[in-house]
Amino acid sequence: MLPTPEDHVAITQLLAQYCLALDHDDLDTWVGLFTPDAVYEVYGREFAGHDGLRRLMTGAPGGLHLGGPPVIRMVDADHATTQQNLLFAEAQEGIMRSALYDDDLVRTPDGWRIARRRCRFITPDGLTDRPVR
Repeated sequence: MLPTPEDHVAITQLLAQYCLALDHDDLDTWVGLFTPDAVYEVYGREFAGHDGLRRLMTGAPGGLHLGGPPVIRMVDADHATTQQNLLFAEAQEGIMRSALYDDDLVRTPDGWRIARRRCRFITPDGLTDRPVR
């Protein structure tokens, strides 16, 4: 099922805010884009809830997050899945990483939020939980 035009705009805006909040080192805004019980899978680990998301970002490298347009699939009126590619340019050393996000989104009283996100890195050998250094 395709999203309504309003849902498409709202979900696209949510995912754009995700990238910009990271680029501005705005941890509070970034965490607020997730449901309180959200799960983030990256580097072969799971980080659960807002406290887990904050732990994830402790020591994470800063840089530029360039998210591609998402493919949005409506599960029902209040749930959606998305897939989005990402190019990350790490600020300190200039390392570039390509990744793919798979998301479960939920409509909340505050708008669309990320309930689950999985980040896999694109490598010469295919998708993997850990980036190539």
